Amino acid sequence: MQFSFNAKLMTIMGVFTILLTFSVSLVNQHRLKDNLIAGYKRESALVEDTVVTAVSAADKAFLISDRDIENKMRAYSHRLLQKYYENPDVASWDYQALKGQLDGMDIYIIDDTMTVRHSSFPLDVGLSFADDGGAEGSFSHLLKERLKENTFVADGLDQETNTGKIRKYSYIPTPDHKYLIELGLYLDNNPIFQSFNFLEISNSLIEKYSYINDITVFTTTGKSIGKTGADGKSLVVAKQNMPVFSQAYANSTVQEIASERDGLPVTYRYVPYTIQVDNAITRFTDQRIIEIIYNEQELQTKLQQNRHVFLLQLLATIAIALIISYIITRLVAKPMYLASHDLLTGLFNRAAFENSLISSIEKNKKKQSNTALLLIDLDNFKMVNDRLGHDAGDSFLQEISKRIRSAVTYPDAITARLGGDEFAVILNHIDDRQIALEAASYIIHELKRPIEIKGINVVNDFRTTVSIGIALAPEHAQDSDELYACADQALYHSKRSGKNTFSFYDGKQPALA
Repeated sequence: MQFSFNAKLMTIMGVFTILLTFSVSLVNQHRLKDNLIAGYKRESALVEDTVVTAVSAADKAFLISDRDIENKMRAYSHRLLQKYYENPDVASWDYQALKGQLDGMDIYIIDDTMTVRHSSFPLDVGLSFADDGGAEGSFSHLLKERLKENTFVADGLDQETNTGKIRKYSYIPTPDHKYLIELGLYLDNNPIFQSFNFLEISNSLIEKYSYINDITVFTTTGKSIGKTGADGKSLVVAKQNMPVFSQAYANSTVQEIASERDGLPVTYRYVPYTIQVDNAITRFTDQRIIEIIYNEQELQTKLQQNRHVFLLQLLATIAIALIISYIITRLVAKPMYLASHDLLTGLFNRAAFENSLISSIEKNKKKQSNTALLLIDLDNFKMVNDRLGHDAGDSFLQEISKRIRSAVTYPDAITARLGGDEFAVILNHIDDRQIALEAASYIIHELKRPIEIKGINVVNDFRTTVSIGIALAPEHAQDSDELYACADQALYHSKRSGKNTFSFYDGKQPALA
């Protein structure tokens, strides 16, 4: 019985300790996880700010030195208009010779179908800008509007469609609005651009942060600035990402989409950016969409490591907690056990019995059911002690307690030793007295069986018998003291009426069962 009590105490303390340890560890693990994710987001935001700042610095620096370039392009554009007055047959022009006269600027003749018909850059001849459908806001729509006007327009940083190289373009329509004359100037060797090269900054960020796969700056047409694809042409936004790219441009808000790259999960973030200098009018090429491709491999690796550390710490903490629980159990179990149990038999002692009886009566009253009290007393026990010794008497009491406990199978029954050879059984929430009578009858049956101690059948040789008194609450009594008195009267009646019998309290005179 004591082992069972120790096991229960150990289990309760162990479960409590494990739950407490698990809760604290889980909170710490979530805190570490949140810190890792928050740190990842902070670094990601820092990367985005750095890229936007680099692009902004490059654009602003270039715009400061852009006036001289635009003035040259304006002058050269008007020179080509003068040539058009003299010779409107643009097919007969020597474009390579003209390029030499215009400080190496390439010339493009775009017709009303938005197709490059002639150019000093042969690779672009036949290039159509109408492929985007010409919807309002698109580049082809913009070119059509410029063809209808009579003004010179110069854009900012842009990319060459077929090579992806960075260029600056200008546009002026012919007087008959039949052609749009475009000039293009490479900016790779421009000292300002080289000083504020955002491409180099982007590459350094990619090398620094392992969770960044790539950084690309796109124009609103979806073509990159300074990068080429596998076909050698300007790199374009992935087709499946265009809806998100367009939404970022249209709403001027950061958008992202989960996807895969090289078989690994990645996140594409599109960060819109507009060049603002001296509150000038925003041009088509002054808008950028920065694409940053993130992977979560480093974050997931750290989270996985965090989970492993959490599990190891949890297991170690649980092991230590269980050891401490075991030590505490060993230290406090016996005093706690002795406070409520009889040391010899392992049954509840008188103090525990009295508390249990009070509690049982109160609970059963609320449930409108009965509490049965069986007081048990051994006859001729003194003879065992006198003739065989107290150690034999102790062995006899231990066997008696085992048989009483095994005989009482009713749920929630409480078995106690009140002292010496006196025992008690409490039966909770019983429906009628028959249950108590059957329990008493079975106890007597079990105690009639032979008990051999030191080679002697104690039951037969010493004629050890048992007497039982039974009382019910609330039928016979309303409280524990009164119920005990009723059962004691019934027990006294059993002793006078004969051995191995039980009596049921009935009014003032207990009835013999």
